[in-house]
Amino acid sequence: MNDRTLSHVGWIIIIVIMIVTTSIIAGCMTNVPSGSSVPQPQDTKVTTTPTTPAVPTVTLNRPAPGSVKAVDFNLLIPLLPNAPAGWAAVDPEGIAIPEQDGSWTIASRSYSNGANMQAEVSVMDSAYYNVGGWEGWASLIETTSNDGYVKTGTVAGFPSWESYDKNDRSYVAWIGLNDRYMVTVTITNGEKSDLDLFVNSINYPGIAALK
Repeated sequence: MNDRTLSHVGWIIIIVIMIVTTSIIAGCMTNVPSGSSVPQPQDTKVTTTPTTPAVPTVTLNRPAPGSVKAVDFNLLIPLLPNAPAGWAAVDPEGIAIPEQDGSWTIASRSYSNGANMQAEVSVMDSAYYNVGGWEGWASLIETTSNDGYVKTGTVAGFPSWESYDKNDRSYVAWIGLNDRYMVTVTITNGEKSDLDLFVNSINYPGIAALK
């Protein structure tokens, strides 16, 4: 298997992980019938506080999938942040993924700090296809428990979701831009401050201005 094939396989794995992560969180939050509660082991004190989700209605009036041509991933790569102080980064990568009669594009970069702390930042042009973070966007529900949280918010004026898993000290932020672009930031074995560091280092107006 040549290097080009390995790189392509690597990208498929990244995209599958992105979709599966979103689907798992969405499924965990939506499989409880209305008015019922999830039974908890008697020796475990878990406090779960679901709230009425303040989900921005970004997905309700999205244009038809594929109604625009996705920008070249080479235009997305320069919008990935450089490594912050104390972090190292590998070279960014990009790919175009065929979808129905068109395609969508994504650029991504991996970062590390020490032996265990990892970060991943991706910028996606969905071309309005229901892919990546957009797949589970509308089905997420704000929830807080002893094991972490899922909550909505805004970043640079754009709607966002953020999740935290206490067990593996992982954070994920999804920022939706103009119903089309999606920025995803993942931190593994890190702190909330690490997530904020990367989230706040991205040029959101530059992404939103892409045509």
